[in-house]
Amino acid sequence: MTTQVKPTSSFRAQQDAQERNDSAYRSTVTFRELPDSGHVAHQALPDRVLVMATDIDVLGEWLYVMGGTVKKTGLPAGQTAWTLATRTWSDSPNFPVVPVYVTVVLPSGAPVMHEIAAAVTR
Repeated sequence: MTTQVKPTSSFRAQQDAQERNDSAYRSTVTFRELPDSGHVAHQALPDRVLVMATDIDVLGEWLYVMGGTVKKTGLPAGQTAWTLATRTWSDSPNFPVVPVYVTVVLPSGAPVMHEIAAAVTR
């Protein structure tokens, strides 16, 4: 079960969903001891959490701890975005899991851990 908010939901319902998702993200980071440093920024949205990191090891840690699949996207100027699709952690039906997308941008051709490359989906 995941948090779902319809685009036509009221402003207050969307704000509540964002707050729940932010709390779910922060709880996951704390409980699972995931990276939360100056190299990580996140934004909770009503239906997901977006995470930007400057270090590929952050994506690797999320993959190792929470699992998921990785998408590799070529960007202009010789860059590649690596995005892990995963979720928050929950042990209660009262707190549904929330989709989390962890993205790191690297120079194209930069080496990445074998586990990250192996998790890439087509």
